[in-house]
Amino acid sequence: MNTKIFPTAQNAVEKIAQELKAYSEQDRPVHISLSGGSTPKLLFKTLATEPFNTEIQWQNLHFWWGDDRMVEPNDPESNYGEVQKLLFDHIQIPAENIHRIRGEENVEQELARFSQELTACVPNLAFDWIILGMGNDGHTASLFPHQTDFNDQNVAVIAKHPETGQIRISKTASLIEKAKRITYLVTGKAKAEILKEIQDTPAEQLPYPAAKIKAKNGETEWYLDSEAAANL
Repeated sequence: MNTKIFPTAQNAVEKIAQELKAYSEQDRPVHISLSGGSTPKLLFKTLATEPFNTEIQWQNLHFWWGDDRMVEPNDPESNYGEVQKLLFDHIQIPAENIHRIRGEENVEQELARFSQELTACVPNLAFDWIILGMGNDGHTASLFPHQTDFNDQNVAVIAKHPETGQIRISKTASLIEKAKRITYLVTGKAKAEILKEIQDTPAEQLPYPAAKIKAKNGETEWYLDSEAAANL
């Protein structure tokens, strides 16, 4: 594991915010994929405040999501809705730079539409940066243990949460692996044990998608806070 350990989750998200600022200064469309969860909320709040909200050249950043739940955008479960509320409502970003999964639509139709948008907009389907989280069960995006097809060559897939049965749309493992850079942002002591297991065990022996999914031609790294890294 290529790990970078930060004292706190806030330190980790500030590093990501600084890197997003650098990406925004490349004067070209930069395709970024965001994740849901509690730590990214900290990132979005940080990006919505000075200096990032005014210094980042938002017109150059295109935002996508690793996955989203098939709910209305104003539903608390919506990954897109969280970013809208915490970040987009507070910055100047062109509407066409926000590429959300339309959770309020029919799932089959939205899978087709979203897949088409991905293919049309992202050069060579290679994201500049995909930021992922990891669940306590080792899932990432909505790719869950024992139900992820790592060889699925589609760009997106309909996924079902193994416990709640909630329906989502997720990027596929093969699309994620085309990224130029993948960063797993993992914080909190609840993740310490599974991170130790991922560090100590060959990925092919583990059921966890987060242990297996890596950039094929790019960089894969783990941004951890000291609590998550406690057992490493």
